Amino acid sequence: MSNSSPSLSPSPSPKPSSLVFLRSFEIYDVGPSGAVIAITDRTDFKSFAMEVAATGQPMVVVDKERLAVDVAALLVFPVYKSGMVTSVVVFAASNSPDAIGVFEVWEPTGSFDDVKLTLGYYPKLERFQNVSSFVRFEKGIGLPGQVWHRHRAVVHDDLPNHPGFLRAAGASAESLTTGIGIPVFDDDYVASIVLISSKKTPMARGFEVWIPDADGFTLLEGAYPDVGPEYSLLPKTKLRADEGLPGQAASHGGACVSMNPAVFAARRQLAAGGAKIHSGIAIPHYEGSVLTSVIVMLF
Repeated sequence: MSNSSPSLSPSPSPKPSSLVFLRSFEIYDVGPSGAVIAITDRTDFKSFAMEVAATGQPMVVVDKERLAVDVAALLVFPVYKSGMVTSVVVFAASNSPDAIGVFEVWEPTGSFDDVKLTLGYYPKLERFQNVSSFVRFEKGIGLPGQVWHRHRAVVHDDLPNHPGFLRAAGASAESLTTGIGIPVFDDDYVASIVLISSKKTPMARGFEVWIPDADGFTLLEGAYPDVGPEYSLLPKTKLRADEGLPGQAASHGGACVSMNPAVFAARRQLAAGGAKIHSGIAIPHYEGSVLTSVIVMLF
């Protein structure tokens, strides 16, 4: 976390268990000295966060000897600001036999202007895994290539019919519905993090990409696999600079979490007494010190 960013008190890290795929998540600040400080109250995976904070490289962990019995895999990745790791985000996949979803890390291949799959987790998705392991994406092509080219987060919804998702046939066969691409840049491009959510066990109830503008933030794109229209927002929805999860991430200077409806539900009309959304996280992306996009995941 940068010196100018306010610190957040530890917040509960809710288990999105009703969504089945994600067992939990954890978010850590990384101080100028390299100290790793949890901003969620659980620290089950702090050793992995410390490893990523030190190396600056994303990782997918599937080694059962390193994981708790109820965790099948971890996706751990850094958030950079001004060339320094400011946050580390950890997603833990459940070992439930019903859990279907994908974690991927795509990285540049040598001197070629394309990316290949370097790390992944594909429970019960052998065909999709096999296809993915042989694919290369040029800059600007496919979800990993678009993340690289656009220097921001990207959401693809309705994957079987999305023209920009080049593994659509495999997604259709495996009931994969929503893809989320998250950029990792230090001074240069490091990797594209890809999460792919299934219809059966969504990773989150909503995914959004917000872009800063002169007045605050504008919703560029969103997907809502597990909520009704009353919880979704239309593209071009506006938030003030200090409003919602994007505003909290901008103020904090790194990834953050909120269970406060005034924050995660900004501009939404939550049903009284029966809100389906209970929390949200925001993951910012910076070009140097300039915020260029914020991806929000709602639980």
